[in-house]
Amino acid sequence: MPCADLLADVYVTPNNLPAMTTSTRGDVVRCAPDLGLSLAQVSAAVAAKGIATPMTSGTKLHRIAFRTTRGDGSDGVSSARVYLPSVPRALPLPVIVVGHPTEGMADGCAPSKNPTSYEDLALPWAGLGYAVIVPDYAGLGNEGAQAYLDNRDQAYSLLDGARALRKLLSPGALSNEILAVGYSQGGGAVLSMQALAKSYGADGDLVGAIAFAPEWPTRMNSFGLVNLLENPTELTILTGISANVVAVMRAYGYFYNRVGADHAGDGFPAASRAGIEGAVNSLCQTPLGGYLQGTAVHVGDIFDDAMRMSLLSCIQSNGQAAECSGSGKGYYDYLAANVLSADPTGAKILYVQGLADYIMPAPSEAACNLDALHAEGVNPDICVDALAQHETVVARNADFAIAWGLALLDGQPRPSCATTILPPCIP
Repeated sequence: MPCADLLADVYVTPNNLPAMTTSTRGDVVRCAPDLGLSLAQVSAAVAAKGIATPMTSGTKLHRIAFRTTRGDGSDGVSSARVYLPSVPRALPLPVIVVGHPTEGMADGCAPSKNPTSYEDLALPWAGLGYAVIVPDYAGLGNEGAQAYLDNRDQAYSLLDGARALRKLLSPGALSNEILAVGYSQGGGAVLSMQALAKSYGADGDLVGAIAFAPEWPTRMNSFGLVNLLENPTELTILTGISANVVAVMRAYGYFYNRVGADHAGDGFPAASRAGIEGAVNSLCQTPLGGYLQGTAVHVGDIFDDAMRMSLLSCIQSNGQAAECSGSGKGYYDYLAANVLSADPTGAKILYVQGLADYIMPAPSEAACNLDALHAEGVNPDICVDALAQHETVVARNADFAIAWGLALLDGQPRPSCATTILPPCIP
């Protein structure tokens, strides 16, 4: 299809789009040409990330905006970066969909706006001759707000991203197969994609989901939420560098998208509400964490206390306590409904986890997630890296993940990781 918009236009949704239907999911409403990278440039960028797999193709980057469904069923639009190979591996190509990690809620944090991001996550697949799309998730970079950690919202952006790539290219360019690759927040998004591919409808066959250190809400205490609610006097800085940021962005996304934009800060204390809202809307993840640790000395300083108490009461009573009411009740119902069950007959899963990860710790996240998957009859392939931290797990294990994905796409036996043992779950 024609691709003649300006880059800035990608983040402004056209007016008067037709009514949303199943057939309009993935419709490309903006397309702008971006950078081109030669094979030498791709190879150098990938090698600089420590990836040894030989590259075979240069790539041309584009930015697009496409239609999707939000987690609450409303219409939405997601921007994305697209990589098209100059030397395709073999036509028709499978679709490679990449779920990006947490960047923040502010529009400037949208990864498609940074042309050098994900040189260890997305670029290697383009350099191997595949067509790749990396959605920003609806509301990040364009109108509205990202529904941070909303499993349906994120999965729909990825599933419709695959549709958008098909609609962007000529018929016959892409095969029926889809491979999803995600890291951290994006790792959780591709696991949600696996769970919802059949019920939401994938435009093709989702054959594999590669999840690096996924941030995937599978219980109320995922990412230590219950621990935060129970300990309002604890020093925020002692909860780690991510738990408070995750709690704030998650609450903002819920109240903005499910209660209303005018109520986006309802989960925060009245005295600091305006400041926290302003920080969420202007700062990316790391500086937002610095802001919160500097202004919210205690954990209770990031929660409206009435909401915190009612939410905690709901959690402790499974929604049955008399004190489970108001905004805490609404948030509880949302969190409970947000937990998904993976599909035992769905796409194969590779779960990659580092034991030195202090952001998504193996005992409290990966081990508990895998227990949940096994209980649902899903048995992922597992790769455990004893030395990998959250920031290094992709680069250290990208070559194995690429080999695993290539084997799956080629119908060959999948390689096994040397280490697959995780510590027990600490819920």
